[in-house]
Amino acid sequence: MKQLSDEEIAGRLVSIISDGFNRSMSALEKAGAIDTKKMRAQYRGVGSKYYDIVTEQIELSAKYAAPGLKQLFQHDEEKA
Repeated sequence: MKQLSDEEIAGRLVSIISDGFNRSMSALEKAGAIDTKKMRAQYRGVGSKYYDIVTEQIELSAKYAAPGLKQLFQHDEEKA
């Protein structure tokens, strides 16, 4: 199996974490726990204030998680 680089793993994690963030925000809003009107005014894609803040944090999380995730899978392959 091809070994993915940390950057490739992080890229895939960004998509997964972003999806989780968006689903969580929608669920919290539907449950009445949060009101996202103010956030949505500044969350309109690349270059918008809140979108860029969220994206930066998701990318950092993915970057820091990638090496550990890679180690986990390498460890499993060594056992096989």
